[in-house]
Amino acid sequence: MASRKEGDPTTPATTNDDNLAEWAAVAPTVPEEIQDLQRRIVALDKQASRYRSGTYVIRETLSQIFKAPPKIHVPRLPRATKRPRTEHAVLHVSDTQLGKITTSYDMRVARQRLLLLAQKTVEITDVRRAGAKIDTLHCYLGGDLVEGEDIFPHQAHLIDQPLLEQAVKEGPMIFVSMLLYLLSHFRKIHVKCVAGNHGKSSFRGHPRTNWDTVCSEVVRYMLLGSTEFPRKELLDRLTFEIADADFYIVDTMPGGWGNLLVHGHQIKGGFGGFPFYGVGKKVGGWADTIAVPWDYLWFGHFHTFGKLVINHRLWLANGTTESDNEYAHEQIASQNHPCQRLAFFTEKQGLIADHQVFLDDRVPQARRFS
Repeated sequence: MASRKEGDPTTPATTNDDNLAEWAAVAPTVPEEIQDLQRRIVALDKQASRYRSGTYVIRETLSQIFKAPPKIHVPRLPRATKRPRTEHAVLHVSDTQLGKITTSYDMRVARQRLLLLAQKTVEITDVRRAGAKIDTLHCYLGGDLVEGEDIFPHQAHLIDQPLLEQAVKEGPMIFVSMLLYLLSHFRKIHVKCVAGNHGKSSFRGHPRTNWDTVCSEVVRYMLLGSTEFPRKELLDRLTFEIADADFYIVDTMPGGWGNLLVHGHQIKGGFGGFPFYGVGKKVGGWADTIAVPWDYLWFGHFHTFGKLVINHRLWLANGTTESDNEYAHEQIASQNHPCQRLAFFTEKQGLIADHQVFLDDRVPQARRFS
């Protein structure tokens, strides 16, 4: 390489481009075999990260148990409705706390209320079918499906079912029964699942090990079977998406309307039992940090039904199926009627109807205290 002699103006100077070209020519090239090994190491490292999660181990076990799906009666495909306008129903199911026991709530009551929720969903939908075609239901399983058994020190004394029953046996059967009933009235159902804080195995456990996820996985295996033995009669009618790596799912509705589904324990700050400021802060933050566009924030966790508009986004807080929560009664002086949310969307306008579906017998206050 010719270099410029000091003090000789006739000697041309080498440029950076000349140096880079010469370095590239003499630099040792990495053999293709080494590059392939490097790519495999990166892929194996990501795979090992998944293996460290207890959920992965449980999922692999379930895939062997439910290799062939159990025998269930699949409802016939309901007749399509013929109306000029099409609507899509959205059912938000969260904070069922299966396994929790209070003076008025246990696994038996939870089953009754979830089946009642399915029946009321069909009744409300049938009323709207007088003026709209509603063949598709989006069902959001929004976390805290199970109560857990080690979330706080004395929790073991407040459950009527061990965690195995909650997440693998009786709990999934309740959701399967609910979804089968809904399948007899909707041609298609899209299920989206996120995990809640009550599904955590322990505070020291792997962050991705969650019994809500296990419960959702069991429901999916029971209804859809495995890859090797799928339940063919439901492949075109039922879809399942379970958030495993992320804490959220964005369900994009017809027309591009985005529903951001989280459990809600990510929201902090506030007083009186409901963190209005915390919700506003998360709405502003997630608007920029979640890459998928969304318009509506769906969450539970606080057992308080409500909604509020923040700029061009709307948050929708869900209730719970449980009742007589002693902690809420004592600490924040709060007791609510068990309820869940049912909404309806159109492609043109997005959310057009929002229903609070009550799951108990309510009476006027004058009769309640008489």
